[in-house]
Amino acid sequence: MNTVAVVGRLLLSLAFVLGLMWLIARRVKRGPGGRGRGGRIIDVLSRQQLSRSASVAVVRVMDQALIVGVTDGQITVLGETDLQAAEASLQAAEPARPARTLRPARAARPARPARPEPARVPRTRPEPAERPERAGRPALAGSALSLSTWKQTVESLRDLTARKT
Repeated sequence: MNTVAVVGRLLLSLAFVLGLMWLIARRVKRGPGGRGRGGRIIDVLSRQQLSRSASVAVVRVMDQALIVGVTDGQITVLGETDLQAAEASLQAAEPARPARTLRPARAARPARPARPEPARVPRTRPEPAERPERAGRPALAGSALSLSTWKQTVESLRDLTARKT
């Protein structure tokens, strides 16, 4: 068979599979019943991070607004608030943005007051001989790229698998 024909069939098959995946992804994103994003039953209205693994969120569930605490291990309902008040607060906090406008140029922003430039001290790196922790050690010592590391690994595996007599 001709190589060009094989490559053509391959590309056509790939395009078909990618198109099918795209259609399935759109269907899954819409959810059951064909609802789009506006028809969600559950929606996160706002979220505030408290620490690396903990946050508080305001979640709309149908016609209620719940305040929940979220950690890595659990989600806890902290309370309930008025949905209309929460949505009005979010709209007041978020200024109305025109659809897809260009950002103002940086020159339009207020200029910061000039501050004096700190005196620059040239950095010098100590020579490898001056570093006590590296004296006499190769640069790759202890890393996975070091030959001695691999030799040590092979020796320890031999000790584990060798028959003791």
